Amino acid sequence: MLVPLKWLRQFVKYDLADQDLADLLSLTGLEVDGIEPRNQGLDLVVAAKIIAVDDHPNADRLHLVTVEYGADETRTVVCGAPGVEPGQVVPLALEGAKLGDITVKKAKIRGVESRGMLCSERDLGLSDDHGGLMALPADAPLGQNLVDLFDLETAVMEISITPNRGDALSMLGVATEVGALLGLPVSLPDCQPVEDGKDAAEYIQVQIDDPESCPRYVAKVVEGIKIGPSPLWVRDRLQACGVRPINNIVDVTNFVMMELGQPLHAFDYGQVGGPKIIVRQAAEGEGFTTLDNKERKLEQGMLLICDTQRPVALAGVMGGLNSEIEEHSTAVLIEAAFFNPTSIRRTAKHLNMGSESSYRFERGINREGCLRAAGRAAKLMSEWAGGTVAKGAVDAYPLPYEAPRLELSVSRTAAFLGTELDMDSTVRPLEALGLKVEQIDDDRIAAWPPATRTDLERPVDLTEEVARLIGYDKFPFTMPSGSIMAKPRAREQVIRERVRDIMTGHGLDEAINYSFGHPEWNDKLRLAESDDRRKVVNLTNPLSEDLSQLRTSLLPGLLSCVRRNLGHRVQDVAMFEVGKVFIARGDNPQPFEPARLGAVISGLAQPVSWFSGEAEVSLSHIRGVVEYLMNGLGIKDYSFRQDGGPQPYMDHEQWLRVYSGDSLIGELGLVAKGVCADFDIKRPVYYLDLDQDLLVQLSPERASFRHLPRYPEVMRDVALVVDDSVAAGEVLETARQKGGRLLRSVELFDIYKGKPLPKGRKSVGLRLAYRADDRTLTEEEVVPDFDAMVEALLGEFQGELRG
Repeated sequence: MLVPLKWLRQFVKYDLADQDLADLLSLTGLEVDGIEPRNQGLDLVVAAKIIAVDDHPNADRLHLVTVEYGADETRTVVCGAPGVEPGQVVPLALEGAKLGDITVKKAKIRGVESRGMLCSERDLGLSDDHGGLMALPADAPLGQNLVDLFDLETAVMEISITPNRGDALSMLGVATEVGALLGLPVSLPDCQPVEDGKDAAEYIQVQIDDPESCPRYVAKVVEGIKIGPSPLWVRDRLQACGVRPINNIVDVTNFVMMELGQPLHAFDYGQVGGPKIIVRQAAEGEGFTTLDNKERKLEQGMLLICDTQRPVALAGVMGGLNSEIEEHSTAVLIEAAFFNPTSIRRTAKHLNMGSESSYRFERGINREGCLRAAGRAAKLMSEWAGGTVAKGAVDAYPLPYEAPRLELSVSRTAAFLGTELDMDSTVRPLEALGLKVEQIDDDRIAAWPPATRTDLERPVDLTEEVARLIGYDKFPFTMPSGSIMAKPRAREQVIRERVRDIMTGHGLDEAINYSFGHPEWNDKLRLAESDDRRKVVNLTNPLSEDLSQLRTSLLPGLLSCVRRNLGHRVQDVAMFEVGKVFIARGDNPQPFEPARLGAVISGLAQPVSWFSGEAEVSLSHIRGVVEYLMNGLGIKDYSFRQDGGPQPYMDHEQWLRVYSGDSLIGELGLVAKGVCADFDIKRPVYYLDLDQDLLVQLSPERASFRHLPRYPEVMRDVALVVDDSVAAGEVLETARQKGGRLLRSVELFDIYKGKPLPKGRKSVGLRLAYRADDRTLTEEEVVPDFDAMVEALLGEFQGELRG
């Protein structure tokens, strides 16, 4: 792959020296064979204006041409080119300019001194045209060298591309690699042509008879073109890439192929019969004449592009002689397709006729880029050949691209590479290469490669990409070592065991249910049709019809446990379960598997005894379970709110959500009567559902300890009368925030409604503890903070002090 470096900088603005870039690419898998200078001799070829043409005194076919090439810079040059006239702007090679094997020097020609050389395009190595001097734009700045005037390429990098890296066979592909390595954005060229006239579908139809060999075919039409040479800078870039310029239409197809990596073909629209394109397999022994004017005998299975009468191209390899672009062509049909790499490789090898197009198709191109490339080609044809682009395109896409889902473990990747990695250093290189990445948990990610990266098929391929972009030279040299000691348990396992200990220590029993569920469970929970928990995974070979789906919630299983216990006359139930639920992801066979913590309580809050009554469990009891769990896990930052509405299976009055900052940990509340009835339960059941994966993240890795206090606390009580709609939790949270630096704790000790309080009002009693770590507090230190806190509460909640 030949990469002109000026062109490359139009895609990604990097600051590295050419050799430094070559070293970087070589170290990361794209081996650079070398950097060749180009157009070096043209830095002393400048734009000059002819101001006088005189006959040579000693030669009939030579002229003395006086040129101006700068402010007050003139000289006389002996020239034998035809058609030389004053006013023309032409290239002037100054002394020292190297044009191929020729070095321009001051010389006497037939007795007259000539200082320089006026050049044709062939003299400059820009084309084979030697019919006269090269005409430069009339407004070209005099004295400016041709390299700057036409932005000609000055250096070309040659890269050896391995067979699995078809994505790097374009300027955009190499730029993507450079951008990923240097953390720079990549700019795409403008691919939106100005369209006018009829829709493309009125010009052409596309029929794909073999979608396995041709999953996508895009056709676009440009009419009113005029065949001619391409702009000089275009021809220079194509030559720098090793491609011979032909005419402005054919050059567009080659230019876009080198630019975006999408092979294109341009048919003479007037030669396409039907007009219709049919993609089909060749018949055994079918004949076809390709652009090189050779008759080919085809075999069954080779892919042909045909119109309604005959073949017009050998798919992915070469066009046909019967539809090539000629000087009189006025309309073009652009083909941008994706062909099966195996099919193209087999055809090109059997016929021994590889091409730049087949070379790319064999290695896999971007199936999703066909429409973009067709638009880019149409835009350039309208600019370089003056054509009008038909509206839209015909896009036959029977087999859309589906990215494989690859899972990668950060810890295993780090162990495999022998270095330390975190989630960010693993995800960042993959996203820079265009992969879509989602974090599954603290250690695992799921990644979907773009259509350009057909080589990424297994998780180990992602490991290689991470290693390449970090840099192989960045990894430490270590000797292999073995260990016979037991591997410590994963953090998820440790926290899960701690959760079990905390919940059982609070009096709950652990339930172990099947991971399977009944098909009617989601209906019994009243889940909306749009709820993700409706995305079930059906089992191919279920244990029974009642257990034919993977569960999406722990609640139905726990309610079934409550029902069984009540059926065995166990009236007081308190149990929990830690396990995974399974949410389907479209056609992906691997579902999303978050871990959840669920619990149910029902019956009496404590066993009946001579000193206690028969108090039923309430919302405060299930909330107390959550508080006990949070304190046991060392999670300090959590709060309870009523926002967003309850779950469809919860009572509309008694429910809460648990947050850590803005992150939702889970929900708790009273299960709706109708839901309990559907599960054959005739008494209240309170339920909580927490995100076990988030609990693992929030739980501190190390416990922190503080010395026991040496100085006493100063206690203060306050009772506020507020509206019944004000949540006590909001009052507590505000008191903690406004209590001052000496406040150590705030507790709710009383909530009262009734006389003598007005209807719609309630009393909230708070107990506050103040303490200093280095002294006994005085009244003067506590009173200002306490009064300020009370004033804040009264203003925040429009309350009043209870007498």
